[in-house]
Amino acid sequence: MTWRLLAALGLGLAFVVAGAAMVPQMGAAEAPPDAAPAPEAVPPAGGPAAQEKEEKPPTLFELLERGGPVMYPIYLCSFLMVAFAIERALSLRRRKVLPPAFVLGLRSLVGVRPLDTDKILTYCQAHPSPIARIFQAAVRRLHRPLPEIEKTIEDAGAKEVRLLRRNTRVLSSVASVAPLLGLLGTVLGMISAFKDISMGEALGKADILASGIYEALVTTAAGLSVAIPSLVFYLFFTARIDKLVGEMDDLTMEFVETVADDGREAGA
Repeated sequence: MTWRLLAALGLGLAFVVAGAAMVPQMGAAEAPPDAAPAPEAVPPAGGPAAQEKEEKPPTLFELLERGGPVMYPIYLCSFLMVAFAIERALSLRRRKVLPPAFVLGLRSLVGVRPLDTDKILTYCQAHPSPIARIFQAAVRRLHRPLPEIEKTIEDAGAKEVRLLRRNTRVLSSVASVAPLLGLLGTVLGMISAFKDISMGEALGKADILASGIYEALVTTAAGLSVAIPSLVFYLFFTARIDKLVGEMDDLTMEFVETVADDGREAGA
């Protein structure tokens, strides 16, 4: 689990960096000269290298730091998004939810007459999976009327669906919270910028005001960069769960229709 957590955290940071890379970088403002320099004007102190260094735009990490303290919960959202996306991708693999070998083995056991329910139950317990637990619940009720068997399957299936959907809610929550955090950071930055105006600190200095507003928008861009892929992951995994649940329902009903009559005769 340690290496998975470290990998998730690393990927989360990489994703935030990649998302923030879409934000245009802020170039350094050039102060207008007081007078046109003469052809023989002396170059700035430090030479061209120093002047180029002064005009170098801020790095990506410096830009992210200017987003303020609201960036830290956005980082946390990115870590959660990546960690749970990896967990869902591993947990919702078809061979974990609907193992082909298990289905084939179960069909071979069902084809044997007379039906050995104890052997089927032992086989299901030896191969734990969502479909195995649903089959196990159905086999235990084979001696009951068909409506009761179907109700048992429905209840067992609903329980497994809740387990499959459990961690996808985290992705949905991140998709909802991250853009709100970004908006909060922007509003706080705008408040700070207009506070400077009201106090006269930015009066007549449009470059300072524009710089403050630009930096305030960093949090919105970062929040959207986390929320959009999180929503995509949520929709993708929800669609996969729905597909797997439909296949499990088809397999279970096929099994019940095949063995229900034999099970009732065996229990008579």
